[in-house]
Amino acid sequence: MKHTLRISILACFALFGASASLHSAERGGTFNFVAPYDGSILTLDPHKTAKQQDLLVTNNIFRTLYMWSTEEQRPVLEMAESAVVSEDGLTYTYTLKDGMTFHNGRKLVASDIAYSYERMLTMDPVSPSSGFLQVIVGAEALQKGKVDHLAGVKVINDRTFSITLTEKVDPAYQFYQPGTAIVPKEEVERLGDKFGLTPIGSGPFMFKEWVPGSEVSLVKYPGYYEEGKPYLDSVAFKIMQEGASRDIAFRAKELDAIIVEAPQYSSYKNDPEYSGDLIEVAEMFTRLIVWNQKYEPLANRKVRQAISHAIDVDAINRKFLKGKAYNPVGWLPESSEAFDRGATGFSFDLEKAKLLMKEAGYEKGFELKILGSANMSYGVSVAEVIGQYLSKINIKVTTQQLEEGILYDKMIAGDFQGIIWSFGSGPEPLQALKRWHSKTENTSGNYAHYNNAQYDALLDQARTETDPATRIDLIKQADAVFRDDAAVWLLNYNKAVLAVQPWVHGLKPVAIEIMYQDMADVWVDPGSPRSGK
Repeated sequence: MKHTLRISILACFALFGASASLHSAERGGTFNFVAPYDGSILTLDPHKTAKQQDLLVTNNIFRTLYMWSTEEQRPVLEMAESAVVSEDGLTYTYTLKDGMTFHNGRKLVASDIAYSYERMLTMDPVSPSSGFLQVIVGAEALQKGKVDHLAGVKVINDRTFSITLTEKVDPAYQFYQPGTAIVPKEEVERLGDKFGLTPIGSGPFMFKEWVPGSEVSLVKYPGYYEEGKPYLDSVAFKIMQEGASRDIAFRAKELDAIIVEAPQYSSYKNDPEYSGDLIEVAEMFTRLIVWNQKYEPLANRKVRQAISHAIDVDAINRKFLKGKAYNPVGWLPESSEAFDRGATGFSFDLEKAKLLMKEAGYEKGFELKILGSANMSYGVSVAEVIGQYLSKINIKVTTQQLEEGILYDKMIAGDFQGIIWSFGSGPEPLQALKRWHSKTENTSGNYAHYNNAQYDALLDQARTETDPATRIDLIKQADAVFRDDAAVWLLNYNKAVLAVQPWVHGLKPVAIEIMYQDMADVWVDPGSPRSGK
């Protein structure tokens, strides 16, 4: 199965479908994956961790009310077969799927959802994911100990429950988060603190063994509600923080898939054995330079547009960053459901840039200081390349490397002219764009102090719009306004990459975090040394 996957190519989903139809007879085997972000795992209790390292494992032991769909580019119902929305858009009534059970064999019921959310809000310390539940009526009161139950979650019967929200938001984006997984009360109470060491969920795989600092092993749950799944007998998450070590193990066929970092990307991209088996996706992070419009030249829209036209962003992403990036269009990445596929970003046009500088009254240029971190993908090294381009329009760039904590403090204080950084730009597109709403304080992310009445009005209208298609159209329009204003300079969207052995099928380009793979869908053919054939 030789195929390079990119989320923007719709044909890739047809390819997945074609592959899936071939695997009905391919059962069994072990899949050796990685936990690459740290040298350890903190806990396997999803309510007690915010670490991606932990959650990429728990994602396959537990299930959440919604889960991310690569096909639809948004969260979709996972534990419920339907959700009926009230006329005011505030109450969602869910009917659970029939046949879902926990790994102890007990049927999953509506009260498990109420218990799990109440547990998150009443834990000491409170769950790191409790913020996702604040949209539920009564969540704040329960967390502060003012009440003894979560008023906004009502159990109607074993299969039916409702959630009432404080405002009209799409709950899918709150309740798909791995840290909001549903847990069985009796096992949490029986195991106590050991629940994080020997977890019991309702996902496709059961916990088997945890060797600290080495690996976590999971085995197939035979009672999983999706008939015929999971296909694998077991999954092993090898704890491997060093990219070079993962590379060696993968090439030795000891690992079935690995995340590829920038230093290894070029070698895989040019390797005839593996280049066809790379899964690539524009993760929902946008790299940029934030402009401080309190610095007089940058207050001029034409100056900011001139800067965007003067820089060959495609050349930087292809040559300097070795292609491990996607060229930007607007703030929202191409993996967002509200990405405008008919739009284009600023073209590299030096003559147009010079004309804009002249029209703005800055033909002779000015001095510009850009602050950044040591990050090779979006730090001062990139800013220095940008400086070479801007010298062509008489802007003299100097750079300064600082620790990220200091950079953050300077952003909050407005003590900068330009800062190169990386910000989350998803998954919920309205929330991602709300960062730049004039009512969003700089302490909450509007570091550019962006203020555009047209932009605000489009977002405000989208927030109250009930028709999904109209809502998305309004969000696209707002993104276009922000792009054309050039309030920030857009560098790229992060390209996340998996290298995959040729016998592996079913891995997907997961835009929220490429390591959040649903192993229920993965299978291996007889070419695998661990296929069981």
